[in-house]
Amino acid sequence: MRPLAHLNKFYWKYRWLFIPGLLCAVGSAIFSLMVPMIVRQAVDNIPIFVRVYAPLSDSSVAESLHGSFFTTLLLYGLIIISLSLFSGVFSFLMRQTIVVASRHIEYDLRNRLYDHIQGMSRRFYIDNSTGDIITRATSDIEQVRRYIGPAIMYLTRALVIVVTAITVMFIISPRLTLFAIIPMPFLAVAVFFVAHLVHKRSDELQKQYSSLTTLVQEALSGIRVVKAYTREEHEAKSFSRESDEYRRRMLDLAAVEAAFRPVFILLIGMSTIIVVWVGGRLAMEGAISIGNIAEYIIYVALMTWPVAAVGFVITMVQRASASMSRLQEILDSEPDVTDGSQTDTSIDRVDGRIRFSDVNFSYKDGQNVLSDIRFELDAGQMLAIVGRTGAGKSTLVSLIPRLMDPTGGTVYIGGKDARTIPIAVLRKAIGYVPQEVFLFNESIDNNIRFGDIEATESTVEAAARNAVLFDNIMELPEKFETMVGERGVTVSGGQKQRTSIARALVRAPEILIFDDALSAVDTDTERRILRNLKTQQGERTLVIVSHRISAVQDADLILVLDDGNVVQRGTHDDLVREEGLYANLYRQQQLEEEIEAIA
Repeated sequence: MRPLAHLNKFYWKYRWLFIPGLLCAVGSAIFSLMVPMIVRQAVDNIPIFVRVYAPLSDSSVAESLHGSFFTTLLLYGLIIISLSLFSGVFSFLMRQTIVVASRHIEYDLRNRLYDHIQGMSRRFYIDNSTGDIITRATSDIEQVRRYIGPAIMYLTRALVIVVTAITVMFIISPRLTLFAIIPMPFLAVAVFFVAHLVHKRSDELQKQYSSLTTLVQEALSGIRVVKAYTREEHEAKSFSRESDEYRRRMLDLAAVEAAFRPVFILLIGMSTIIVVWVGGRLAMEGAISIGNIAEYIIYVALMTWPVAAVGFVITMVQRASASMSRLQEILDSEPDVTDGSQTDTSIDRVDGRIRFSDVNFSYKDGQNVLSDIRFELDAGQMLAIVGRTGAGKSTLVSLIPRLMDPTGGTVYIGGKDARTIPIAVLRKAIGYVPQEVFLFNESIDNNIRFGDIEATESTVEAAARNAVLFDNIMELPEKFETMVGERGVTVSGGQKQRTSIARALVRAPEILIFDDALSAVDTDTERRILRNLKTQQGERTLVIVSHRISAVQDADLILVLDDGNVVQRGTHDDLVREEGLYANLYRQQQLEEEIEAIA
């Protein structure tokens, strides 16, 4: 129960639903327990009616007696219907309060989990697969909801019915009661045993469902690669193996659940047989009446489901506990990057100055990715970062918006330690275009407006023009309202990249970061984009990571990275004259361009 203790605050929050709901559960149980008492009186009155009526059947009062007896039995029937109706009404109200409360908690829990996931750092998404996170946010939360709603509802009603029914039965006949409840412990044990198997196999099923979800998510995300390498058959076989395993585990669970029903019916039948057999002998001895036998049969029937429900509740608690533990693993995890005690909440904006002071960065395995990075850039200037693949370029620019924090040294933004700037303020001042472009399954307009939801139509159009995307949009049938499809599947790689650039530009940021964001556009389009940005020089600081020398040669400062170290720095002209990695890259790209021109 320890993991489920985290839910206590939700019970208090929705006490205005839980308290009336529990009272309704008690009311529903009490009204249903009154029915056997009325049945007993009705059954016991029938022999009395017969004994009174038989001697007078030929007299003038026979018809009047018959009508009176019929009216009395009808009255009993109406009382039973009324009690059942009241029990049903309270049962409805019980569900409309407790189940509704569980839905409210499910809503709060899912939103809390989603908000927490959005606040997590990059490391979290490396350590947890998307399919596993989706499973926790859907299936695990549903298991917790079933405990909050149905489990509490069933348990409350079960306790009231079992305790009250057994008390009444003992008052009537302790001997018959002891015989009548003999099968009940076996039923409880059988349900508990089944519940244990259901829990174990449900947990295995849940894990397999997570694996299946991850496989499907990855296959659909990489469908272009799958088709390009004609790996459809291989992926289909992989899916078939996972799906077969999921089916096997599902059938194992179904077999356990199917075996329980016959056992359940057998034990109910045994209770009824015992009541009729022992009760009949006691009735013959005059210890109880025939009506008591009918009353006992109904009591046993009423208790059967509550006793079984206790077993199911145990299963729900076990599954909810396991699911809550999985959810709490995420909720207890702390982001690597967060507003801390040193954050200055009075800072509401920053300018585009950037300074790295002896910055180092390494992952948990201790491998150094960046070493002693030092540079200073004034607001409105352009910084370019070049180097071989894996040199640490993307890691360096990720430190500016605090997607990660350095493990040594300090990053200064606007003259302030980046860790003292509220994350929301810092990132609002930055337009970031990552290597991996992601477009939402929305219109082009909405994808651009994602950078600034409140952007005007003219601002969106200006951003599209600066990203050299406007003319392409105007050629589309629905122009800015054209849907790009899931992950931008309906537009080209260059159009996706330029849409991502327009998304960053629409923010009018103080710092604009291009992390190899021009790789999918041709050289001419690249020049036009950079020319558009150059007209705004001085308005924002521009940081460009690129493999193309043509994209960085106008930069105020160029850093050449190799194996996490700055091996060269300066302007384009300085670095070309200086023998080194930059000059080699420059000559190599010039040669490639000449070969392409000849071809």
